[in-house]
Parts: sequence; C-alpha cells; structure tokens
Amino acid sequence: MSALVLTFVRLGPALIYAVGAIFALSIVLLAVYPSSVLAWAMYLTTLPVLRLPAFMLLDISGMEVWHLIAALTSLAACGVYLALLPKRFPRVRFVHAHVALLVLILANAGANSPQASGLGPSLPGSIHWSLPIPTTMLGTALIILAALACLSSHVEIIRRVRSGRVY
Repeated sequence: MSALVLTFVRLGPALIYAVGAIFALSIVLLAVYPSSVLAWAMYLTTLPVLRLPAFMLLDISGMEVWHLIAALTSLAACGVYLALLPKRFPRVRFVHAHVALLVLILANAGANSPQASGLGPSLPGSIHWSLPIPTTMLGTALIILAALACLSSHVEIIRRVRSGRVY
C-alpha cells in the first residue's frame, strides 16, 4: 500500500505538467470551437492554476501553443517514467519535482495579485513574501502533491547520502 501511495505522490509533478498541457490544449480548442462547452470547462478549470506560467512561456519569441503542448506533454511523460523508476534518476526527479513546485508558486503568486496588470513599476514595499494560497481545489491539491513529491525526492537523496551510494 505504501508503495502505491509513494508512486502516486511521485506522479504529482507529471500531473502538474499534464494540467498545463490541458490548459494549452484548451486555448487551441477555444480558438477552433469557441462555443464548445467542454473547451470552456477545460479552460476555466485550469485557468487559475497555471495561467501565469503558460502565458509567460507563450510570450517567448517563436513559442507557439503547439510547442507548449509538446513540451508540457513531454515533461509529463518523463515524470511518469521517473515516478515508475524512482531509484534510477534521483537528481532528475529532484529537479523535475522542484520545477513543478516553483511553477505552481509562481502561478499562485500571480493569481493572488489584486491588480489587473503587473507590468508597470511597483511601489516600494509592495512585495509580499508569504507563500500564496491557491484559490481553487485543483490548485490546492496540485501544490500539496508537488510539495510531497519534493519531500519524497529529498528523503531519497538523504537516504542515498547516508548509505554512501552517492553518484
């Protein structure tokens, strides 16, 4: 039972990247089928969770939605591989989980901003250094899974260091 729970926790970052791919796919579906209820449901469910990181990546010169879908789907597939073989690549799993957690923290920091646009100069002292709380149940579940995946990777690396199997 514990192996199944740990595998589910290790799949957390892959789930985060898959939700990002679903968000990017929903953008394409809305462009093609603007009256689709499914496209709007996908878009509005994932919008508060990964809006800021997805749009930041789409602002990169030459980046199209298809590139974002391919990249996030590839990251999700790599995450499944890393979760199913946790002993093989602990450092890669560590980076994979922490990037997913940082993306969620960035997304929630942008979602909790009361201003319409944060592109202009900010007032001194207007930065809040507290951890932003997700505004949706999906965001809360994903940030908990990402934190547990990070904790799992830390435990595995500490266990390897203590046993002397560092490579």
